Amino acid sequence: MDDGDNSKANLMPALDFFYSLILCQGALYFLWATSDKVFPKMWGEPSVKQYLVDLQSKCWQDPKSIKDRRLVNYAVDLLDSESSQDYLSGARMLDVLIKRGVDVRPLILPSSQKVEKLIDTLRRSSRDRKIKELAARILAHLACDRDLTQFPGLIPCISSLLGITTQLPYLNNQQGSINQSPRQTIWDQLCPEIKKSKLGPLLIKIIKKIKLNQQGAGNNQHQSPQCRLDQQGAAESEGEGDGWNELILQGLTILERLASDQDNCRDICSNPDLIAKIMSPIYSHTLIQDINIMPAWQDVVNGAFRVVHQLIRAPEWTGGRRLAHEISCSKQAVSNLEMILDQGNSAIQQQKMQAMKILTDLALDSSSNLAMETKENLINKQLQIFLTEGTEEDLKVTAGKTLALLSKAGAISVCTMSEYNPIVEQVTEILDAKNKIIYRIIAAEILENLCTLHMMDKNHVKNTLLSKVLAEVLTSKKKPPSKASERQVSQTLGDIVENLLQDDEENQRLEHNGQLNPSEQTETQTAMMELKEALLSLTSVIFDRLIISAVDFDEVAQKVAPGEGEFVAKLKTIVEDNCEATANSLRVVKLCGMIAVTMMRHSQYNTHIKDQKFMETLSEASRIMCNLESCMLFAGTDGGAKKTARPLLSDLVKEANALVA
Repeated sequence: MDDGDNSKANLMPALDFFYSLILCQGALYFLWATSDKVFPKMWGEPSVKQYLVDLQSKCWQDPKSIKDRRLVNYAVDLLDSESSQDYLSGARMLDVLIKRGVDVRPLILPSSQKVEKLIDTLRRSSRDRKIKELAARILAHLACDRDLTQFPGLIPCISSLLGITTQLPYLNNQQGSINQSPRQTIWDQLCPEIKKSKLGPLLIKIIKKIKLNQQGAGNNQHQSPQCRLDQQGAAESEGEGDGWNELILQGLTILERLASDQDNCRDICSNPDLIAKIMSPIYSHTLIQDINIMPAWQDVVNGAFRVVHQLIRAPEWTGGRRLAHEISCSKQAVSNLEMILDQGNSAIQQQKMQAMKILTDLALDSSSNLAMETKENLINKQLQIFLTEGTEEDLKVTAGKTLALLSKAGAISVCTMSEYNPIVEQVTEILDAKNKIIYRIIAAEILENLCTLHMMDKNHVKNTLLSKVLAEVLTSKKKPPSKASERQVSQTLGDIVENLLQDDEENQRLEHNGQLNPSEQTETQTAMMELKEALLSLTSVIFDRLIISAVDFDEVAQKVAPGEGEFVAKLKTIVEDNCEATANSLRVVKLCGMIAVTMMRHSQYNTHIKDQKFMETLSEASRIMCNLESCMLFAGTDGGAKKTARPLLSDLVKEANALVA
């Protein structure tokens, strides 16, 4: 009835339609949530059914109460349940959701009671291995940047996990009574309601078709009772770990994430029992033999090495430096780390990377007693890995980054790099566009460090390195070079410029094949920005440290950017293209300003800077970025390898204006 109101004439049919859609949505959601793609069939369907029953019950009492009542909220609430079955169900669902990328930290961390209950679960007996695994994985997810002082019982619990060596076999029958439930589903409640709706017959056909497809997919699992048990066990193993080794791995993961906080590092280092367990692999007399014959032990060693690396990087007051000193004084520990680097086993790449990081930290620590021979062997190995084509990417990047760190240490570099002059040419070749962007960035950092230490051959810098760097740096993809400039490109540098003016070959190939999605394109653009920044920084160091004379620099610049005032014009274009308030853009603009100031200190390009109105562009960039600089100074975010806030861009503008005048 419309009560005489024509506007309500179609209200009931519309309500019927939306009611049918809601029923269908609920049915499809149930099918999705209970499918093997989300939760294992054995316990997933009963858990989701209980969630729907709970949702229905709350809806009858107060429809508003189910707002934002998602499955993850229901699973989190089950952690407070006194029922062991409900607690297990909640932990299982949370474990799966975390693996699917759901961040449950905002839902659990505000409740210290829930966190304490998860910690208490780690104290359970060996017969409760499955629930201990689940609790450990959830705690590993929660562990980032948490202060251990809030949960004093966590350290002993983790120590007990790492102390597991032999345990009683776990009886899966114990879970049988919990997991087994009638095959009766919520269909008996949904189907009658769906049939009443006007779209009922169509919806029933769709749902039956989906169920038949699910059953068909499961028919291949009915070959034999043993086959069903094996496949079901595999699903459980994938969802809940494959043995006691999993508890050790999760304990190490928790420690690694907690160690990102300095106070936590202090608490960990002050526990001798825990430290002894963390350090046991690195001090083992049979480490190399064990990792070559036991794949499971490889994961444990990698986890322990990651924790050690975090701890020895911490400030001295945390106890991390003391730990580094102890490792460097142990012949067995150092020998193990060196032998891992020499292993040809491709299955231990992760262990190689962690061993390389630990040895690098020891080499950089002035308080450690690492022998000079060990430092030289480390750098030789890093060079071998970084300069060899075909090396696995992660390992090559790790070798390059750790080598870049060591190349900053003068004493280490002098004693090794001076003996390998050909490697400078090899590192320079990595700057070519045919190589991956990350390799080119690392190569630029290494070359910059060598220039800073005045360890570069001047002829190589003038004839090869600087021309290659400037050709890449001065390329503007937004504003093409003038025709006059193109006509005057010298033939001597023609091949270099032609090669470097092209887009990165790897990017061209990926874009041609349609393999770059928007996020990958953004990552590529960010990487190219970092490359330009690294090359600008290298250019600034070459000129500022007088690796070559100002006249030589001008000669190379004229060849790369021929034409009256063309070099300054290209530098100005870089400033214009990066005139935005971001940290990367700020660094790029400052480097351009530093190069300009260095040139003017040698009375070069002053006229060109005036004619091109370079100072007006730099002043405008300073105005746009001043708030960002102020925030970075106040927040103290100018640490690390990349210094952004200083020198202030306004100071560079002031000095440049004084010089140009």
